[in-house]
This record gives sequence, C-alpha cells and structure tokens, in this order.
Amino acid sequence: MTGTLRHTALLVVFPLAAAATVAATAVATAVATAVATAAVAQAPRPQPPLGAFVAQRVTVMPAQLLRADTGSLVVPSTWAQFRRELDDSIGAAIAERGVNRKWAYAADVARAAKRNAAYVSDPYSLGAQQLRGATITLGERIPDVFASNLRPHIAIGDTRFALIPIDLTFVRAGADQRAVLRLVLVDGRAATFVWEGEVTSDPVRARTPALAGSLAARIADLVIAP
Repeated sequence: MTGTLRHTALLVVFPLAAAATVAATAVATAVATAVATAAVAQAPRPQPPLGAFVAQRVTVMPAQLLRADTGSLVVPSTWAQFRRELDDSIGAAIAERGVNRKWAYAADVARAAKRNAAYVSDPYSLGAQQLRGATITLGERIPDVFASNLRPHIAIGDTRFALIPIDLTFVRAGADQRAVLRLVLVDGRAATFVWEGEVTSDPVRARTPALAGSLAARIADLVIAP
C-alpha cells in the first residue's frame, strides 16, 4: 500500500513541475522578445547622407544636363520645361521637410542671377559637362571652369555649400522608364567635392508631374528622412 501511495505521489508532482518549467520558459521568452522589440524601436535611425548639412548654408543649383534618346520621356525639346518643374519640385520637397531658410533653391539662384547678370554666369550652364561620366573622388578639387562659374552664385547667396543636380538619364524596363538623377555636393570655399550620389524615380510610362515629384522626394530623403 505504501509503494502505491509513493507511486501516485510521483505521478502528481512531476507534471506540476514540468508545467511550471514550461510556464517559466514562456515568460522568459516573452520578456526577451519584448526587450528585443523595445531595443529595435529605440535604436536611432541612421542619419540621411546630407542630414549633417541641414543647419549649414546650402545653395541647391538648377539641374544641369540631360542625357536622353528620342524614346526618353524627356527629350531636348522638352528639357527646359521639365527642368523648371524638377527644380521647383526639389525646392518644395526639401522645404516641406522643415529645412530652414539657410538653404536657397534654383528659383532663388535664377532671380539673383538676373539681378547680377554682369557678375555671374548662366546658372543653367555651369560647365558640368566635365563631370559627365567622370569618376569623382571626395576631397578632390572640382574642375577649374566649373568652380569659376559656380563661385559667384555661392557668394551672392552667402552660402558655403552647393548641391548640384549634374545630369538626368533614363533607364528602361519593358514599357516603364525610370529617371536617374546624379548629384554632387561641393564646398564652395575649398572648391572640393564633399558628396556624390544619385536618386531614381518611381517607374512611369508617361511624363507627368509625378515624375519630377518622385525625384524631388528622393532628394529630400537624402536631407531629412520622411
């Protein structure tokens, strides 16, 4: 009788211990998951590549060059109109992210150039052809002609840095096209390259305001995250 009682006790006690162990493991897993989730949520987001320049004085120059064939959504005959749309969209997109008035945009540059036509060159023709397809090394000096044309615009705007959309190209994927815009950031005082990159639009099949808006939004992302 005693052996039977001992055997029964073991059958009762062992499942309770196992259940307690399972419960403890589940709690520990839940706690660990919660801690990990909180850590991910609190981890700082990486700063956009141009985020450090938000408080600096920066001039965003007009877009410079177009590389396109007859099937591109933007061709030489429509480039001037699209460039104005793109320049205005870039300025609006960056300003909407909360960048302060230390930044000047293509429209500001164009107005200042008209007032100082005897002093500055055409802001839409800075000599960026020298940069087309060139390998850019950060810290190196920008080409002399380009620097000479750019410097007066920076001086008039009382800024140090210039963000310059160098050239626009199109890539095809079936019936869709994507616009690719290459940009450089230069230090106007040191006449050196500070940053280089490119942005790509959403795929489109026709030239609509959404094309310029898509590129502009991508550029704004480089400055302040959405």
